[in-house]
Amino acid sequence: MKDSMPDWDDLRLLAQLARAGGLEAAAGALGISAATLYRRLQAAERQLGVRLFERGRAGYRPTSAGQEVVALAQRMAQEVQALTHSVRSRQAWPGGLVRLSAGDTWMSGPLPALLASYQSRAQVQLQVGTANTLTDLIHGDADVALRTGGVSPESLVGRRLGWVAATVYASKKLGGVRADRLDTLPWVGVDETLAHLDSARWLEQQGLGQQVCIRTHSLVHVHQFVRQGLGLGAIPCFLGDADPGLRRVFDPPRDWRSELWLLTRPELRKVPRIRLLLDALYEGTRPLLDLIEGRGA
Repeated sequence: MKDSMPDWDDLRLLAQLARAGGLEAAAGALGISAATLYRRLQAAERQLGVRLFERGRAGYRPTSAGQEVVALAQRMAQEVQALTHSVRSRQAWPGGLVRLSAGDTWMSGPLPALLASYQSRAQVQLQVGTANTLTDLIHGDADVALRTGGVSPESLVGRRLGWVAATVYASKKLGGVRADRLDTLPWVGVDETLAHLDSARWLEQQGLGQQVCIRTHSLVHVHQFVRQGLGLGAIPCFLGDADPGLRRVFDPPRDWRSELWLLTRPELRKVPRIRLLLDALYEGTRPLLDLIEGRGA
């Protein structure tokens, strides 16, 4: 093989010929004549000193050497596309990219308004995921996570935002609901993915599991079913108290509270766009603490 290589434009033509399988089809897609494409192919083969395509009744098929060249062209095309996207995104969003992971309850609650305010000030592109574990943050698939629970892993750093309260709600469509007659009404419950919640354990301990008419993996779903009057259900107070169609069945039990944390990896906490998001969410939740902690009703 000679020392020189075809230029990028030649590689692009060869990749299109491999995709199309024929001169006419490839040339049409490229907007050139079949004769021009044929001359470029011959020139590339002379330059490399190898045959790149076999010509037959079935059309043009790349040889083993041709397959290597086509694979190189495809990789280069992908890299060019990725670079173009990166440059355009950086021009459009000078603040960079920020990836946030938060449970779906928060996206149905106060978080979108806080993120909209942050994004407009920081001029970042936000990527929001709703996974309910910390693996996305630990593995580097997210930059910041909003999580409820106990102590965070040692590999992460965080800031405690407050307590998240929860209680049982009923739709106002059901009329009066007595806290001492909970076994006479249907319930909306969670499946095994949320069985660790204090409210879910309480439901089973009270012998109300047999009253559950529907189970779901999402507290957002519980909220939606409860507001339709399907049954009673336990949801966070920042969802229930903010819904005028619901009423509390009893006050939030203290032992149903969970700590709310804002977490990131140590190497990210001083990055300006990450620091700004951490500060924005901390400051933005201060006026909402009564709602989040169950004192808003």
